[in-house]
Amino acid sequence: MRELFEQEYKKHEKALFLVAIAYLHNTEDAKDVLQEAALSAYKAMDGLKNKEYFKTWLTRIVINKCKNFLKGRRYTEELTDNINVFYSIQTDEMEIMDALCKMNPKSSIYITLKFYNNMTYDEIAKSLRLPLSTVKYRTKTALKELKTHLEGEESYER
Repeated sequence: MRELFEQEYKKHEKALFLVAIAYLHNTEDAKDVLQEAALSAYKAMDGLKNKEYFKTWLTRIVINKCKNFLKGRRYTEELTDNINVFYSIQTDEMEIMDALCKMNPKSSIYITLKFYNNMTYDEIAKSLRLPLSTVKYRTKTALKELKTHLEGEESYER
């Protein structure tokens, strides 16, 4: 079971890290939360009924850990100082990541899940426990906000 968990976790680790970054906007906090989530998931692995939903299940655990973390501490730091964590990402993607980090975490999570985690709208809806139509609408709105940040306009408030 341990090998199976490690194998599956490694497949999704980068995507899960991006989810944590989208919520927390701090690399060190994201790493900590990801470790907590991995430990919790490992302990609860026997409770996962359908192994094909591992990524969705694990994403939900990471999101819950991020929310719990933010409840205990108000978010005040910007990720832009720590953006070098994405050193392997191409320059154009760096600009996108920078813009994502300037966005409200409640918006950027939809882009992160859809485009960086390659999740379907259905998977996102299940992970976030939202109706499918809400996920589609919020993703569309988040993309508009991202476009605004990429164009350099700061018309969206945090």
